[in-house]
Amino acid sequence: MATNSGGAGPARPRDRLSREQEAKLSEVLKEVHPRLLTVVMRMTRDYHLAHDVTQEACLAVIQEFRRGTVFRKPVIVYATVVARNKFLSELGRMRAQLERPSDELPEGGRPWPDTTASHDITAGLEYLELLAAVKAAIRDERQATVWELTHVWGLKGIEIAALLKVSSATVSRDLEKAETKAKRISEPHAEQ
Repeated sequence: MATNSGGAGPARPRDRLSREQEAKLSEVLKEVHPRLLTVVMRMTRDYHLAHDVTQEACLAVIQEFRRGTVFRKPVIVYATVVARNKFLSELGRMRAQLERPSDELPEGGRPWPDTTASHDITAGLEYLELLAAVKAAIRDERQATVWELTHVWGLKGIEIAALLKVSSATVSRDLEKAETKAKRISEPHAEQ
């Protein structure tokens, strides 16, 4: 996805970016930030979680720029992978926290103010359940990934092709097959 532009060995962070690099980074972040924020907000309906996930992805992009990384794929591909991993990690952490018996309120107890709507993970969990149902209907890992990256994360065919290291035509064919299979879950009397 990204490689160090230097020789062998680990990349050393740079203290400052050149004006040209700063301009390029600014341009990249103007594209990446709103795309990721929109997607995560749509999935979670949680302002704080969406901003946290988006910020983590943007920070990862900034760190790569400071390391002198040369992106061989569109930067949005790298940022989406970081955001997706962070999002799934956060949902897993929150789900585990909810499942602990010590987190249950005693009868008649009231939650602390910070455990109200902004930390409600219902939308995120619904997203995971829907995604699992779609993936089960598609039954092909790559096709399911193409479907998710297209419909959930908003990546374009060429960006998905770069991420999966396949041709754009393959992405198009996989998406068409995945959409046909995914329609089965929305049709109540579909034959299996």
